[in-house]
Amino acid sequence: MTAADPRSVERAVAHAALSVPGVAGLQPGLGRSLADAAHAAHAAHAAHAAHAQHAPGAAAPAPAPGAGVRARYARDSGVWHVEVRCVLTEGRRALDTARAVRARARAAVNRQAPGGCVVAVTITRIVGDVRGRARTG
Repeated sequence: MTAADPRSVERAVAHAALSVPGVAGLQPGLGRSLADAAHAAHAAHAAHAAHAQHAPGAAAPAPAPGAGVRARYARDSGVWHVEVRCVLTEGRRALDTARAVRARARAAVNRQAPGGCVVAVTITRIVGDVRGRARTG
């Protein structure tokens, strides 16, 4: 059994992946994208309602900081399964960057919950070199 929870593992892996040169950001999966869109719609509705009533609006929960990373612990095998979805900047070999992301993600998981882990890195797209880029996660 492990004491680490999936959200803390996801946050640690996201931070590690974003520290790799050539990673422009993390791409959330469809489920996370839909949840973030619902969050934005709820926040806009709350702001509109607060303005109409001249009262402070209820804050919607913020999107998870590990967007673009999924972590699952398999109790039967004692192994973490982690998926990282990266957006890369052009000008670097995608394979080398993916390998570096995988190595740093493994190290991050092992710091959070020592034991086995399997890390899959998916490159979702490659963008032009973006200076001062905003990072997801």
